[in-house]
Amino acid sequence: MLRNFSALFLLLFVQITLAQNTEIIRGKIINSLDEQLENITIHLVETNTVVQTDSEGKFIFKNLAPGIYNLFAVYDGFNFPVETVVVVSGSVSEVILHLGTMNYSLEEVMLQTLTVSEKLKNSAIKADVIPVEANTRRANSVEDLVNKSPGVKIRNVGGLGSASNIIVGGFSGNAVKFLYDDIPIDYMGSNFGLTKIPTNAISRVEVYKGVLPTKIGVDALGSAINIVPKTSTKTSGTVSYETGSYNTHIATANANIKLNKNLFLGINSFYNYSKNDYKVDNLPYKDPGTGQVTYIRERLFHNGFNQHSLEFSLQARELTWADLIELKVNSYGLEKDIQNDQFSRARPFGEVYRKEHGNFIPSLKYKKHFFENKLSLNQFLVYSNLDFEIFDQAKNVYYDWKGISHKTNSGSEMGNILLKNGYLHNSFEQFTSRTNLNYLINNYFQIESNTVLSLYNRKSNTGDLNPEGTDYDKVITNLALNSQFFDQKLESNTQLKYLSGHFAGQYNASDNPLENDIVDREVTNSGVSFSQALKYNINPNSYIRASYENTFRLPEQQELFGDNNFIIANYELTPEESRNINLGYTYATIKYGFEINTYYRNTQNLIRLKDLNQYQAKYLNLDNVKGLGVELQANYEPVDNLLLSGNLTWNDFRLQSSRDKYLNNQHFKDARVANMPFYYGNLSASYNLKEILKLTSDFSFFWDYSYVHQYYLDYIEKQFEPDGFLGLFGTSKINTSRIIPNQHTHNAGFIYVRDFTKQSVSFSAELKNIFDADIYNEFKMQSPGRHFRVKITFSF
Repeated sequence: MLRNFSALFLLLFVQITLAQNTEIIRGKIINSLDEQLENITIHLVETNTVVQTDSEGKFIFKNLAPGIYNLFAVYDGFNFPVETVVVVSGSVSEVILHLGTMNYSLEEVMLQTLTVSEKLKNSAIKADVIPVEANTRRANSVEDLVNKSPGVKIRNVGGLGSASNIIVGGFSGNAVKFLYDDIPIDYMGSNFGLTKIPTNAISRVEVYKGVLPTKIGVDALGSAINIVPKTSTKTSGTVSYETGSYNTHIATANANIKLNKNLFLGINSFYNYSKNDYKVDNLPYKDPGTGQVTYIRERLFHNGFNQHSLEFSLQARELTWADLIELKVNSYGLEKDIQNDQFSRARPFGEVYRKEHGNFIPSLKYKKHFFENKLSLNQFLVYSNLDFEIFDQAKNVYYDWKGISHKTNSGSEMGNILLKNGYLHNSFEQFTSRTNLNYLINNYFQIESNTVLSLYNRKSNTGDLNPEGTDYDKVITNLALNSQFFDQKLESNTQLKYLSGHFAGQYNASDNPLENDIVDREVTNSGVSFSQALKYNINPNSYIRASYENTFRLPEQQELFGDNNFIIANYELTPEESRNINLGYTYATIKYGFEINTYYRNTQNLIRLKDLNQYQAKYLNLDNVKGLGVELQANYEPVDNLLLSGNLTWNDFRLQSSRDKYLNNQHFKDARVANMPFYYGNLSASYNLKEILKLTSDFSFFWDYSYVHQYYLDYIEKQFEPDGFLGLFGTSKINTSRIIPNQHTHNAGFIYVRDFTKQSVSFSAELKNIFDADIYNEFKMQSPGRHFRVKITFSF
C-alpha cells in the first residue's frame, strides 16, 4: 500500500509542478510608530511564506499565480491588520502596509491575535491559540490561561511549581505532548512546565486537538501543547515582579538587544519562589499521648518551591547563507519540598525534597529559503544533560501534620526500601535533531516533511544492572501534502507518520521487591499512522472541519525504565494506539462567535500506573477505552469594550476491557473512566473603562468563573451512576466517599496600564477563589483556598 501511495504521490507532484507562477506582489512599509523600516516581517497567508523588508521598508513576493492574497506585518511581537491584494495576470501588484497605533482593548487584541495565528498554521488542523503576550500584565499564570481553553482541564495538586495532570480533548497524562517552539520539551526537563513558566517568558500557547501539524513531529495520541517564545526585531524588553499569598514571589527579566541590522542578543530569565503553605482539611493527626487519631485543619509545612531559569541567545538574520541562525544556551535549577506521597496526604514528610537542574543546555537553530522561497529548511539541534535527585536522609524520625518531629525506629521518612541510603540520583543525557522541509509547489499544493531523532541515555546511582546507563533511541518522521481546492474553499492536510523506538538492557522483571528475576532484553517498537484533515470554508464567517487518524504513542522513558524508586521497570510495554474522528463547526463575526467540536476516540493498550504492593508500582498496558466528547465555545461583545466568553466540555469515555484483574469483568464494562472530570466549563467577562472614564491610559476589570462537575476516583459500575440528562443530575446509587464534589471557582481582578513614548508601566491585582471554596484535584488532593496576586510590569 505504501508503494502505491508513493507512486501516486510522485505522479501528483510531477503534474502539479507543470503549473507556472510568474506574478509578483511588491510592497512597502510606512511605520508611524518609530523610524524602523528594515527587518520587519511580512507574511503572505495563502502561500505560508515570509519575507523581511529592506533598509527602505520594501519587500517582494515572486512566482505567484493570479488570485486573491492576504498580507500582514509582524513588528515588535504585534500582528498588524491584514491587507488584501488582487493579483492580475501580466501585471505587478503594489501594496502599502501601515504600522501605527492600534486602539484595541485587551480582549480585541486577544481576538485579533487568535485570528492571525489561525492563518499562520495549516488551517485544516484544529488548534486553540492562547495569546499569552496579550495577558503578560495580568497577575496570573500560563496555567490559568490554558485552563480556560475549551476541552482543557489542568489539575494542580500543590500550588506554584507543583506537579499537574492535564486533560486535552479526552486525553490525559503522557498521551498529551508538550513542545517548546515546535520541539519536544523533554530536553528541558520540567523547567517550562505550565505551573512554572511566567506569562512574560512566552508569546502564545497553541493547543492542538486531533490531527497534529506536521511541523511538530511528536507521537501524541491526538493532543499537544506548543509553547511559543517571544520574538522581536528591535531593542525591547520587559521587567516584572509578582507577589502574593503563601510568600510567593515571581520575577522576570527579558530583553532583545539589536546589536546591528543583522545581529540580535536575547536574554530570557525568571525566578519563582513560594512556600505553598496553604491550609488543608481532614489531615489525620495521631495524638502522641493517647494514640487517638483525629482529623484536623493545618498548613502544609514542607511544600516550598524555588526555581531559577536563564536563557541567552545570539541570533543573526538575513544573511546571504541563512535567513536565521540562532545559538541558544539554557540553564536552570529547581528545588521542591515533598510534603507527602503523590497519591494522598495520609502521612506527611518533613525533610524529603527533590532537586532538578540542567547547567548548560546548548541548542542551534538554522532557517533558510531556497529556489526563490519555494523550499524552506528549518533545522534544530540540542544537547542536554539533566540531573534529578531525591533526598530522604532523615534518620529515625517522622513528622505529624502539626510539623512536629517524633522519634521512630524506621530508617527514613518515606520508608521505601528501594531508596538506597536515602538518596537517588538519575542523570538524563539527550541529543535531539529536528529537520523540517517545506516545498511550495504552487499556491494550491505544498509538500512538507518533518523528522525528529532523539537519543537518550539514563544513568542512576542505583543502576547496578546497567552501569553504562540505559539507552533509548526514537525517530519520528512525517510526510504531508497540504492542498487547496475550489478557489481555496476546501483545505486538506494528508499525513503519513513513521515511529520507531529502540532500547536494550537488563531489568528486574519480578513484581516482588524481595525477589530478583533478571532479564536481558532488546526491544524495537514501531508503527505507521495515517491522518486526513479537511476544512471547508462555507462563507467568510463560517467553516467546518473534519479529520480522521490512526495514531501511535511510544512508551516514555519513565514508563519503560521506572524511576529506580517507587516505579519499577517494564520492558514489555507496547505502544498505545488510538483511532480518532473529529468534526467541528465555527461561526464568527466582529461582535460574536461560537464553535462546536465533537470527537470520537477508540484507544487500545492504554498505559496506566498500577500499584503492585505497598512500595512499588509499574506502568502496564491495561485498558481499552472508547467514547466521545463535545466542546462548545462562544464569545459576545454586547457593547464596546465589554467582552463575554464561555465554554463547556462533556466527555463520555468508557472502559471496554482491561488486563487489570480488578476491572476485567462484566460489571465494569462501559464504566466511566475513573479519576477524570467529564463535565466542566468556564465563563469570563472583562470591561475596559478607558473610554467611559475618559482616561488616557487603560483600566480594565475582569472576572472568571470555573465549574467542574463531580466525578469518582474509582471505577463505578454504569448501573450505579446518577440518572438524568448525560448523567449530570441525581446522585449515585452507591454510597462512597471516593468522590470529588461539584466545584465552583471565582477569580476577579483589574489591570492598569500607563503608556509613555516608548515605555509602559502596568499594575494588576487578582483575587483567586474569591469565596474560599474547597477545591480538589485528582486523588482528592485539596488545592489552595482564597489567595491573591499583585504584579507590576515595566516594558520598553
